[in-house]
Amino acid sequence: MPRPARRALAAAVFMAAFTAAGCTDRAGRDVATAGAGATWRWRAERMEVSALTTPLRRAGDRPASLDVRIEFFDSERDETKALGELRITVLFDGNEVGRQSADLAGVGGHARAWDSVTETYSFRLPLSVEPPPGRTLVVQATFDGVDGARMTASREVRWPETAK
Repeated sequence: MPRPARRALAAAVFMAAFTAAGCTDRAGRDVATAGAGATWRWRAERMEVSALTTPLRRAGDRPASLDVRIEFFDSERDETKALGELRITVLFDGNEVGRQSADLAGVGGHARAWDSVTETYSFRLPLSVEPPPGRTLVVQATFDGVDGARMTASREVRWPETAK
């Protein structure tokens, strides 16, 4: 049998086998993505305050603030989104100088906070005081997931020593 005829026959056999296997446009079965006992494989299992968290000095009418970046990771240590309530507190010398909460259970919370470039949630927290140069702030985050998960994370952030 000539080579072109063999190729055509092989393609026909492959297509017949593919169709006979009952292929659909979806693979697998639906899995729960929220609630107790969720089995969604890529759900958030760990949270960190990202090293991308950045202090922002006071400028004109804008108060000093902190661009806090929060990361969530799945069981394979890949960045992922999270569903639940996030609370962030900023401390300076043991005193609270900033606080923010975010509802990440709905689409709106994700649309406002998710940064697809860095795969982090971004929150700009105004500070009640601007720390002196070189001093350290502590960012504390607490997350309560819709699936019952509870996570905490913290990071020290050094205030810039010189003006930019």
